Amino acid sequence: MSPTPHTAAPEDLSTLSWVYDELRRSLEAAHKALYRYLKEAEVAGASDVEGVDPAVLRQARAQVHQSVGALELVGLGVAAQPLRAAEAALVRLSAKPKLITPAAVRTIEQGSFALLDFLARRLAGKPVTTLAMFPQYRALQELAGASRIHPADLWARDWQWQDVPADSQAVARDGDLAAMTEVEAQLLPLMRGAAPTAARRMSEIFAGLGCGADAHQSTLWKLAAAFFEGVADGCVPIDVYGKRVASRLLAQMRAGRQSEPSDRLAHDLLFFCAQARADGAAPIGPRLRAVRTAYELSSDAAVDYEVPSLGRFDPAWVAQARKRVAAAKECWSAVAAGEMARLPGLNEPFALVGDSLQRLYAEGEVLSRSLQAAAAQTLQSGREPGPDLAMEVATALL
Repeated sequence: MSPTPHTAAPEDLSTLSWVYDELRRSLEAAHKALYRYLKEAEVAGASDVEGVDPAVLRQARAQVHQSVGALELVGLGVAAQPLRAAEAALVRLSAKPKLITPAAVRTIEQGSFALLDFLARRLAGKPVTTLAMFPQYRALQELAGASRIHPADLWARDWQWQDVPADSQAVARDGDLAAMTEVEAQLLPLMRGAAPTAARRMSEIFAGLGCGADAHQSTLWKLAAAFFEGVADGCVPIDVYGKRVASRLLAQMRAGRQSEPSDRLAHDLLFFCAQARADGAAPIGPRLRAVRTAYELSSDAAVDYEVPSLGRFDPAWVAQARKRVAAAKECWSAVAAGEMARLPGLNEPFALVGDSLQRLYAEGEVLSRSLQAAAAQTLQSGREPGPDLAMEVATALL
């Protein structure tokens, strides 16, 4: 990973606004191609799956690849990561057609839904981060058989080496056999969950290494010291990805002082430092604070990337629901204003809104029944609704 400016390129949302619809159509075409392949494979029979036309898969892959290019064009290369994973998955599936199952196709579809949801929220001016797509990205990477799956891949920040101030409390030491032995000794309790004690010791070790190293290697060890300090203080969560970072640090130590420090390892450590929560029981420690200041990390960067929050619904359902609500609002407003010619057509738009509510919300049936009851009551009365009912329904639709 070559040094680049530490801030991501600005997103061209004005261009994205007209690219979005084309992107949605391309991804829908890819999904249809995959479902068509499943249907053809089912007709051909499992024993003859190799005989199904592979052009269908090539078509799906081409649509996904085209979508990646469109996002890169508007400065959203990081947001395209799920689609890159989907394309890699399609390459793998094309080589092994028997792996193309309904579950695999749904995984690819869910990745697209998450991306489209993310883009729609950005276009609407809502705060949303690319890290929110991590659950779908992880599933796609697993489908692709990727060797690396890490939330930092979705962190919209390029890597650049920065000088981190020296730690006045640290005692300089070399990355010799004794240091490696100490790190190894702390790894096991860290992996087993004894994080605070082991992490505190790891922070001390790497802070000392940071004092005794030069240039980039010094920064790497200081990042490690800050990360482990955050874990010890409870500011930085230690999950499976953090534990893997600890193992990679040991591998970097074994490579020796003459080896070039890993840009990716440093970037991953910085990612975890950015995930530190300043509102926890313990304040952010001096080592972590020094890193966050040197790299100008935002105080609101922490994200729970394990919780799925995007792509829960087919974007086509959401678009359909919006159109249905708009139609129901328009019809209700007209009837409430005394346009009795619109009264006979009141039931249909409210029935459609009810259908969308039940699709999109677990408890949407309650509101659905209430809205349809209000429409039926108004239709039965043969006149415009009273002011209270008119306002109640209008508010519910809003």
